[in-house]
Amino acid sequence: MITETSDSSNPTSVPLLEVLNTLLVLESKRQERFYVVGGVVRDVLMGRSALDHDVDIVIEGSGLEVARELGALWQCTVVEHRKFLTAKVKGPFPKTKNGGDILIEEVDVATARIERYTTPGSLPEVSPASIEEDLWRRDFSVNAIALPVAEYRNFLSQGGAFDGFVSRVVDPTGGVSDIKTSTLRVLHPKSFVDDPTRLFRAVRYLVRLSFDFDMTTLAGFVEAVKGGCLATLTPRRVWNEVLVALSESLVTEVIQEFADRGLFHELPIVSYSDSTWLLEALERLERLRSIIGERSFLDAAKLLLLANLLRSKRDDIAHALHEGRRVLKRAEVVIKGEEGSLELSGVSDTAAAYCIHCTKELRDRLRQSLYEVDHDATR
Repeated sequence: MITETSDSSNPTSVPLLEVLNTLLVLESKRQERFYVVGGVVRDVLMGRSALDHDVDIVIEGSGLEVARELGALWQCTVVEHRKFLTAKVKGPFPKTKNGGDILIEEVDVATARIERYTTPGSLPEVSPASIEEDLWRRDFSVNAIALPVAEYRNFLSQGGAFDGFVSRVVDPTGGVSDIKTSTLRVLHPKSFVDDPTRLFRAVRYLVRLSFDFDMTTLAGFVEAVKGGCLATLTPRRVWNEVLVALSESLVTEVIQEFADRGLFHELPIVSYSDSTWLLEALERLERLRSIIGERSFLDAAKLLLLANLLRSKRDDIAHALHEGRRVLKRAEVVIKGEEGSLELSGVSDTAAAYCIHCTKELRDRLRQSLYEVDHDATR
């Protein structure tokens, strides 16, 4: 179900403290328990910036009803996924007089739940549960930590000092201890088999957090890859995991780890034996990230991956990813850039071609296109 506001002049973000204050009012009214969960709690415990996260809220009660109440209070958009007992509350939000340095574009609300996988690689069946049961069904112990909304509100009000709040987290799986030892530990022996996308997530966390697997998790990872569980994923689901990885700060390292650890064995988006060309191109592109901007970087990185498939004569895989003919045509333009046949259609095409071929002509075109973009913006 989607409910939309008709006032397009309203802002697309809302102050985090206002979100938490509203949640506390609803928590008291409904007599249910509300928790902040996920990466924000992990990063707060690690002393990392938690400002890049939107808010993930788990309700011991009805998450869908809470999301609807938020939508009604704020007159904003609510997108429900009833099958999974989850919802997103998104802007535009009403204009507010309350300030706040941290702005939130959406709030994820979920019912505390347990999951059951009927077949490996399938989507789960869910049913309501306690917060402890909900945390146990998650992927890794460091992500299975919850903090009551009231405590997170106090944490922010006191300037972001987490000392004193550690004892108040809900941590049934020992995630706090694993954070202290920089350990990535899976919660269930067959976790990677049940959901093979966790293989990609695990590698992203290893690189991003500078963690190591514990021995049981490493054994489960290797067993899942060698056992062929990646074959249960559609090409598009694998591709989606790769696209998510492009937002990491160390993109090239993550993609290389995907290849090195066999995650492209079933679907060779990147060939382990012939990945030098692509990895060198991604490295060059990463150096341009601050120049061309994040959106253009993501577009150009995707084009590089598609161009790599076309260059490797794997048109079958490129088409199976369902990116559309127009995007594939742009990837072909990248490949042809070395021959001087590149038609400028945007900074991302130019940047991608420059990174692949690194010719003076394409460097000049990159500079010119950036100049044109800056010049247009100042008119």
